[in-house]
Formats: sequence, structure tokens, C-alpha cells
Amino acid sequence: MSFSPLKFILLILCSANIAAQDDKIYHWHPNKDAITMISSGMLWGGTEYLKTISPVPTPEDIMDLNSNDIWAFDRATVDNLSMSAKKTSDYLLYTSVLTPFTHFIGKKGRKHSGVILGMTLEAFLVNDGITSLLKTTTSRFRPYTYNPEVPIDDKQDTNARYSFASGHASNTAVFCFFSAKVFNDLYPESKWKTVVWVAAATLPAVTSYLRTQAGRHFPTDVITGYAIGASVGFLVPHFHKISTHDHAFNIGSFQNGIVLTYNKRLY
Repeated sequence: MSFSPLKFILLILCSANIAAQDDKIYHWHPNKDAITMISSGMLWGGTEYLKTISPVPTPEDIMDLNSNDIWAFDRATVDNLSMSAKKTSDYLLYTSVLTPFTHFIGKKGRKHSGVILGMTLEAFLVNDGITSLLKTTTSRFRPYTYNPEVPIDDKQDTNARYSFASGHASNTAVFCFFSAKVFNDLYPESKWKTVVWVAAATLPAVTSYLRTQAGRHFPTDVITGYAIGASVGFLVPHFHKISTHDHAFNIGSFQNGIVLTYNKRLY
């Protein structure tokens, strides 16, 4: 899955001075976030490079594929080949990329525009890096490569081996869940919170279904992608949020790694 122009636009937008925001809801920690951004950026960039050097499937690789080797839960997807489902899933993905920017319609969202843009980039890099790492390490053939109706020339493409996990599912989920969590944090008393969360859960679910109907992914691909994207999309703003309670989870740097801490006020 690739949408380079959108990635480029996102990177440019997030070059703003996010540390200087007058922030009352989120903290942007220059040191911790720099470590997260650099490490996740390296992961994302490294996996993108691995994609460029991955070998193209040979005719022998394709001929050796046997649908009986696929888990029964995934096997029914082999016969799916809907181009309309593929195109619609693309449109839904592009729509989801715009959801974080809807917060700038309101005054409260514009006040936190810098940190929201920073968190958006952070969530994308972490999510897409994890997803791409799974794609390049598992090299799972997509469902359509098992379909005898598909010409072998269409199967001899590096992208044919990037089935697990679904980038459409994970990226749609990360943007939607991120946007819902930010809305929840900006407007905790809003009566629209339930509607926003339902929409955030539905859009990637529909995208995931369409990817299986298009023959691009197995059910386990989209389920895994959905779970990764939803988790990252929720946790990134959660870890940046200023706690108003007497206990909180936080993420920080420790030597060459990252540590999750739990703080409890004793008095």
C-alpha cells in the first residue's frame, strides 16, 4: 500500500514548531518525542527501503501456491476479485487521512494545531512502520495470487507478497481512532462523542471488508491491521495527554529504549 503524495504532505505539515504551542490538553516532550519520531522514522524508512529491494515472485513461486495450504478461515477470500471494492477502499483510505485536520475547524482544535500535527505524524510513522515491517518479514502472498483467473503477469509483482498485514486497514484505523481520541480529549462533554467513536470504528471496518472482497487481503490480514492501527491511533494522543487524575500511565525514554511508567499520587 502506498500513497506517497499524502505522506509527503503530512511530513511537510508536521514541520511546524509544535513545541511552542500554548498547550493545556497535551504535552509535547522535545526529548521523548524526538526519540520516538527518529526511531519510528527510521523503522518506516527502513521498511520502505526493504520494499524496493524485495525479490519479484517467479513463475515457479506462483505455480507452487496451493489454496489448501491457507487457513480455512482465510480460504474463501481466494475467489474474490472486485475492482470496485478495491477503488472504494482506496477512497476511504484517502478520506481517513483528512480526519485529523477536521479538528482545525474549531477554535479549540486550532489552538492545539501544532501538537495535533506532531502526534498525527508520530502515529502514522509508528503504525506504517510496524505494518510495513510485518509485510516485508512475512512476505505473505495476497489472495489474488491463488486465483487462476488472474494472469500470471499480474502476480509477478513485489507488491503481491505484501498481504500481511493490511496497510489500508491499519492506516485507516490509525487516522480514524486518532481523530476520535483527540475529539474525545478536546470536547469531553460533547454529546457527539458516541457518534464520533462509532464512525471511527466503522470506516476502517468497511475498508477492511472491501479489501477482502477485492482479493487484496485475507481476513487475518485486515483484522491484524485494524488492531494495530486502532491501538496506535488511540495510544499516541493518550500518552501525550495531561493527566487530570491522581494516577496515569506515561511513556518515556530510558537509555537506549522506551519505558512505560505508572504514576500514583499518594497524598
